Amino acid sequence: MPPYHLWVASYSIPGFPKRFPVRDDDAPSLRYRVVSFLCRMFFRLTFGRSMHIEGDEELPDKGPVLVVSNHLSNLDPFLFGGFGRRTLYCMAKRELFRPRPVAWLLAGCNCFPVNRGKADRRALRIALELLSRGGRLLIFVEGTRARSPGMKRAEAGVGFLARRSHAAILPVAVWGTERALSRGRMLPRRVPIHVRYGSPVAVEQFLADGHRASDQALADEIANRIAALLPEEYRGVYETPGATLPTDATTALPARG
Repeated sequence: MPPYHLWVASYSIPGFPKRFPVRDDDAPSLRYRVVSFLCRMFFRLTFGRSMHIEGDEELPDKGPVLVVSNHLSNLDPFLFGGFGRRTLYCMAKRELFRPRPVAWLLAGCNCFPVNRGKADRRALRIALELLSRGGRLLIFVEGTRARSPGMKRAEAGVGFLARRSHAAILPVAVWGTERALSRGRMLPRRVPIHVRYGSPVAVEQFLADGHRASDQALADEIANRIAALLPEEYRGVYETPGATLPTDATTALPARG
């Protein structure tokens, strides 16, 4: 990756650097390496043989790559940070960048803030620039955690990033983490958790079909690839591949008892 920095002083977040990313190459910073190591230790000690990761060798050595996953638990980003075979970048909700030491730490882990609930042009611009430099960007296809195991409707912004960046798409499915650390729970339970990587797909393969012209349709097709990697009870609105979804198709399957 060529040396570069993005000027992000306009974020005005105490502790977040004026230049991002911290390193100007594809190597992880010291903060990234330390946090990644701590994540690995936490998961190995907490889950042991109950943790299953399949196909992580599919993560390409070189980008640009959009690593696109479903999202069930606060554990999910740490799984990728701890066990990703390559350095990743990630959007994180702006509210997480408090207090100052947390913003400093997240920046060192290649995380940058995004304002949820609206089109954050600054975050999109940074994401596109990172991808243009050959980066690997982790993004959760639904935009936020699902409240129950079934997938909800994908965010159109995923399709926008895929179309504009022409990055390879790497679908990844995660399940079991919602039982390990459910909403409101402070300590995780030892239950089976799974991460399953698909194969990278060139975005041109999605765009070849004229009827998949919109950003939302492209995001839906990427979400279908993720759903195909999940057990049926986790597929939600993408239970039927290729089905036409209404614009408000966000209903997830009921949580398991």
